[in-house]
Amino acid sequence: EDRPRALRALAALWRSRREISFVATHVALPRTAAPSSRRRRFCGMMLEALKSATEAPAPRRSAALLVALCVGAAWLYTMIFAAQSAYEIRLHAIKTFGYVIHEFDPWFNYRATEYLAANGWKAFFTWFDHMSWYPLGRPVGTTIYPGMQMTSVFIWQALGKLREMGLLGWYAHAREAAVSLNDVCCLVPAWFGSSATVFCGLLTYEISNSYAASAVSAVVMSTVPAHMMRSVGGGYDNESIAMTAMCATFYLWCRALRAPKGTESSGAAGLETYLFGTLAGLAYAYMVAAWGGFTFVVNVVGCHAFVLAVMGRYTAKLRAAYSLFWAIGTAGACMVPVVGWRPLKDMELLPPFMVFVGLQVQARAMRIVEEKKQGPLMGLMTLAAHGVALLAALGAVGAFLYPKGYFGPPSSRVRGLFVEHTRTGNPLVDSVAEHQPASKQAYSQYLHHAYDLVPWGLGLSLLGASDATSILWVYFSIAYFFSMKMARLVILCGPIASACCGVALGSAVDHLVVFPTYALAAKFAPAEEDNDAVAPPPAKKGAAKKAAASSEPAPAKAVRAAAAAYRHPVACLLKMAVFCYYAKTVAYPKYLQFVDYCEELAEGLSQPSIMFKARLRSGQEIVVDDYREAYWWLRDNTPKD
Repeated sequence: EDRPRALRALAALWRSRREISFVATHVALPRTAAPSSRRRRFCGMMLEALKSATEAPAPRRSAALLVALCVGAAWLYTMIFAAQSAYEIRLHAIKTFGYVIHEFDPWFNYRATEYLAANGWKAFFTWFDHMSWYPLGRPVGTTIYPGMQMTSVFIWQALGKLREMGLLGWYAHAREAAVSLNDVCCLVPAWFGSSATVFCGLLTYEISNSYAASAVSAVVMSTVPAHMMRSVGGGYDNESIAMTAMCATFYLWCRALRAPKGTESSGAAGLETYLFGTLAGLAYAYMVAAWGGFTFVVNVVGCHAFVLAVMGRYTAKLRAAYSLFWAIGTAGACMVPVVGWRPLKDMELLPPFMVFVGLQVQARAMRIVEEKKQGPLMGLMTLAAHGVALLAALGAVGAFLYPKGYFGPPSSRVRGLFVEHTRTGNPLVDSVAEHQPASKQAYSQYLHHAYDLVPWGLGLSLLGASDATSILWVYFSIAYFFSMKMARLVILCGPIASACCGVALGSAVDHLVVFPTYALAAKFAPAEEDNDAVAPPPAKKGAAKKAAASSEPAPAKAVRAAAAAYRHPVACLLKMAVFCYYAKTVAYPKYLQFVDYCEELAEGLSQPSIMFKARLRSGQEIVVDDYREAYWWLRDNTPKD
C-alpha cells in the first residue's frame, strides 16, 4: 500500500520543482504495518535526499535579484533582437524592387483589400466580383478568408489617424506622406513575421519554463526558412498572418494551463485560467478568419487536451480552459462566412467537439468519485461507465444524423493528406505541385541546422513533464505527418522546429551558465538565517547529523553527494568554461552558417514574378518591369470590362 504512494511522490518531485515543497509537506506515508517500516524509512530518506538535491540553497535576496535582473535583461534583449532580425530579413524584396505585391494570389488578396477599404464590410461580404475567374465571376465575400484584408485595412486606417494626430514623427516612412494601402499590404508579412517570432518564444517558455530556451527559439524562428517561405515583404498571402495567429493560440492555450500560485497540486481553475482560456478562443477565431489551416490548430489543441486527460492529468483548469477555448473559438468561427456551421458538421472538425463533450462527462464522473469517496477500483469503474454511456450517446446521435446528410465530407485538401494528391477529386488541388509529398531534402532546405536539433529537443522535453510540455510531442507528430503528405505544409514545422531548438540549446545554457550562476551566488552570498529561531545545542545538533548520516541508505547518500558536487564552485566555473569554449568553437560558427543560409534563401524567396533583375552585356544590373508596364498600358488604353 505504501510503495505506490512513495513512487507517486518521487515522480511528482522529479516532474516539477515547484511541487517539491507541497509533496514533502503533505505526503504522509502509512505509519502502521510494522513489516513495512523499513521501506517507509527508506522512502522518507530518499524523499529528503531528492528534496535537498533539487532545491538549491537560496542566495541572498539582493544577489538573487541581481541574477534575475541579468537573466531578464538578456532575455528581453534577445527577444528584441529576434523580432528585429525577423523584420529585416523579410525586406529584401522591398529594398530591391520597392513596394510591389508578389505572385498571383497576393494580387487577388490586395484587390479584395482595396474593395474592403473603399466600400466597407457590408458591401465586401455581399460582393460578387465579375472580373475574377472571368467570365464566370466569384462571390468573393463568402468564399474568402477575410482576416488578412480586415487586418490590413485596420492597420492602414490606424496609421492614418496616428499621422493626423502627429504621433508618427518617428516613423520615416510616414513623415512626408501618408502610408498607402499598398505599402501596408507589402509590410504586413514582415510585421507579422516579427510578431510570430515573439509568440513562438513565449510558447517555448510555457513548454520549458526556461528563459534561455525561449530566447533561443525566438532567434531560430526569426530567420528559419520554413516560416519565411510565406512571409517575405510583398508576399501578401494568408499564411503571413496565420502563423502569428497559430503561435498566439498555442501560447495562450498553454498559458491557460499554467497552475496559479498556490494551486499547483489541486489543479483548480483560477482567474488566469479563465482569462487566457478566453484569449485563446479569440486567437483561434482570428486564426479561422485568416487561413483555412485552422483545422490543424483546433485539432492540435483538442488532441493535446485528450492526451492530458488520458495520461491522468485531468484537472478543473484543463476543463475550464478547453471549454472556453472551444466555445468562444467555435462561436467566432461560425461567424466567418466561408466557414459557417462547418465546426459542427465537418468530419475533420468533430474530434475537438467530442473532446469538449468528453471533458464535461469526465468532470461529472470525477465529482461523483469525490463525493462518494470511492477507491481506485470503484473510481475507475465509474469513469468507464461514463465513457461507455458517452460513446453510446454519440453513436446514437451519429446514426440518426448521418442518413439525413447532416455531416459534411472532408474537404479536398484534407483528403489530399490521406490519399494520393492526384486523386482528391478536385482538379485545382490535384494540379498544384505543392500538394505533393515532402522529401527529406525539403526539410533540410527549409529547416537547415534546426532539422538536426529537433530530436534532441523532443528528448530533453521529457525530463520536465508538465501540462504544456506534451503539446510539443502532439504538435510535432501532427505537423510531421501533414508535412510528409503535402510539401506546402512544411510551413507548419517552423514553430515546432524552433521550439525544439530552444529546448535543446536552452537546456545547455541553463545547466552551463544560469544554474551555476545561481549556485555561485548562493555560495558566496548565502541567504541570511532567521535570527529569531532558537538553534539546538551544538553537541546535540552534531550528534543528530551524525546519526542521520549513518542510518541514511547508500542511494540517498549518492544523491546528496552528486548534488553537492554539481553545485560546487569549481564545478560551476568549469561548466561556464565549457560553455564558453563550445559557444566560440561550435555554436557561434554554426549560427553564422545558419544566418548566411537564411539570408541567401531569403533573397531567392523575395523575387516577384511580375518583375525581375537582369544584367546587361556591360555588367550593369537592371530591373525588368515590362510585364507591369504592359498591364498599366492595358488599364489606361482599354475599356474597364
